[in-house]
Amino acid sequence: MKGWYPTVPHPIRQSLVLVLVLVLVLVSSRASARGWSNPRALDLAREAIDAKKSGDAELCVEKGRASLLLEEHPYVRLHLASCLAATGKLIEALNGAKESLAAALRTADEDLRRSAQQRVVELLPRIAHVTIVVPTDASGIKVTFDSIPVRASLLHVRVAVDPGEHVVVAERTDAKGEKYRYAEQLTLADGQDETVAIVLRPQNLTDAERLCAEAATSVREKVACFERSSEKPAVRIALEASAYTDTTAVHVFSPSIDLSVASPTGGWRISGSYLVDVLSAASPDIVSMASPAYRETRHAASLGGGYRLDVVQLDAHGNVSSEPDYLSRSVGGAAGVELFDKSVTPRIGYDFARDRIGIRNTPFSQYSRSLTTHTVEAGVTFVLSASTLLVTGAYLGLERGEQSKLYRYVPFFDAADAPSVRPGAGAKDVNDVRLPIRPRENVPRERDRLAVGARVNHRFAAGTLRIEERLYGDTWGIRATTTDVRYMHDLGERLRVSPHVRYHLQSGASFYRLAYTPLAGDRTTNYVLPAFRTTDREWSPMTAVSAGLDTRIALTSERASVRHALLLGGEVMRAWYFESLFLEHRTAVYGTVGFEVEL
Repeated sequence: MKGWYPTVPHPIRQSLVLVLVLVLVLVSSRASARGWSNPRALDLAREAIDAKKSGDAELCVEKGRASLLLEEHPYVRLHLASCLAATGKLIEALNGAKESLAAALRTADEDLRRSAQQRVVELLPRIAHVTIVVPTDASGIKVTFDSIPVRASLLHVRVAVDPGEHVVVAERTDAKGEKYRYAEQLTLADGQDETVAIVLRPQNLTDAERLCAEAATSVREKVACFERSSEKPAVRIALEASAYTDTTAVHVFSPSIDLSVASPTGGWRISGSYLVDVLSAASPDIVSMASPAYRETRHAASLGGGYRLDVVQLDAHGNVSSEPDYLSRSVGGAAGVELFDKSVTPRIGYDFARDRIGIRNTPFSQYSRSLTTHTVEAGVTFVLSASTLLVTGAYLGLERGEQSKLYRYVPFFDAADAPSVRPGAGAKDVNDVRLPIRPRENVPRERDRLAVGARVNHRFAAGTLRIEERLYGDTWGIRATTTDVRYMHDLGERLRVSPHVRYHLQSGASFYRLAYTPLAGDRTTNYVLPAFRTTDREWSPMTAVSAGLDTRIALTSERASVRHALLLGGEVMRAWYFESLFLEHRTAVYGTVGFEVEL
């Protein structure tokens, strides 16, 4: 019997029936996924839908939550998300929509997936964000957001919140028992991104402080209004002793003292230091060339100061360093200006140094050479955010005068023997093949240095990461790169540890040679020597890696009127020299212990 439909070949008819059966199975499976095992949960879900239709979003939320307590259902959770969004609870609504979307992906429910995905896309741009920024000295501060305590790890972090009214409160009690408080009510629109800078103010404000706060145009100015710093200057005294030793028989012991006095209210500071280096050296490149091992003492002193004029910072300093055969004196100054509410600070400085070089056990009046250095430094500091700082800078040094080590002698080799000289060759191997001449080291008397670098400081909840990169080049042909990484982590209020690692790589000076040969002459007489020659391994191709750990242990509270701290540090350095006589590598160890007092 023919039906109303066109006649279809038998195989095609079978295929259509199979497709129809598959569709029925899929519909049946979806209907089963939407089924209910708790009738009361179904009734509550229907009541939630009716409440939403009548415009009662609060009742819709109440019924929807009650339904989900009895039975979890992705469609009810998605519907609850729409009710929560209507009441302004966007964070909870977004989380509910994400859960429904995850359920749709698990069960391959295409209708639910489309609806949940659309709800997520609608809610995301409506979410507001708040970043709570606390002062640099945040110890003892208690912060709440809508009466909920804020963990320290969430300070300086962008956090998602619901739009609407919110209250931020911060409190702290100082060492003298005086209470400081901050409170602010926020009204956040959909998608608004707000930064709340905590400005703690005394509860008993003076008229002057109140007027100052009203006139302030920035957060920093407001903070300055409430800083009840003592008019007495702040004093810092640090005693330190350091020791250095390496595998080239160089040993140094360095006690030092640092003193600084600063007036937070007057805007001035003065600092000074004194250091003594007790050095003994028997480096292979010295002893092997018939120069005896030596002991000497270096004295170094510095004095500096600064003064702030509104947004301009002026600094000046001077240094003197004296050794038996070396006298160095330098003076310099710098100026910086704070722009754009202190978010950009350019700075420029100049130093002039005059060094006098002699020979050990010989008065300067009988023999001396001079070295003059002009140095210009410029840089800009950028405050990228409340927790990130970028410091950029460039250095230009112009050196004119003697830089040769007058106690260092350079071996020369015959052109036929020079190829057989290997890096790290010992004194005996060198003396067996070198020529009888031993001229003094001689290097160019002009040298221009240029370096550029950048440093990024980022503050985390309990630590600070500092990454620094420096690129260097000079007219002697030396090119270098230096990378330094340091992380300062606060293990509680009184303990700070700072692991760090440094990597350095450089090429050698253009005139540096592993084995020098005369330009002309036979093996005994009539030598014509190259004008510049050195065996200083620090001017050779090399690389160095160092790693260490610094520790600061506060012996008193940071809020105490007199603070004491113990400073401990250690570092291990390893250097490899690729084209150096007498030495292929060097290992050094450096340690320091100090005691700090702040008044």
